[in-house]
Amino acid sequence: MGEEISLEEYKKAYREVRVEEEKRGFLTHLVVYVLVNAMLIVINFLYSPEAIWFFYPLIGWGIGITAHYLDAVRWIEKELKKREAMAEYRAKEIKRGMK
Repeated sequence: MGEEISLEEYKKAYREVRVEEEKRGFLTHLVVYVLVNAMLIVINFLYSPEAIWFFYPLIGWGIGITAHYLDAVRWIEKELKKREAMAEYRAKEIKRGMK
């Protein structure tokens, strides 16, 4: 059979997978943000150059993408460790209740 892994090895591998997923999700969001806003700038200058409006969605969506970056890239490790600690605490409580 396969080699057993420790709980710490499992938690580390899980954290790495989650961080990669979150970063990939953020990068996808960033690419869509850049492409859509580039298109909006072109549309604005082609069809209504007298009224500059493209910066409203640029700024609004920019706030959202900044929040996504902070949550998915900057603070993800801290959040995962917090969830692990909560799960570990709950598992200990369940184990104590079984005795």
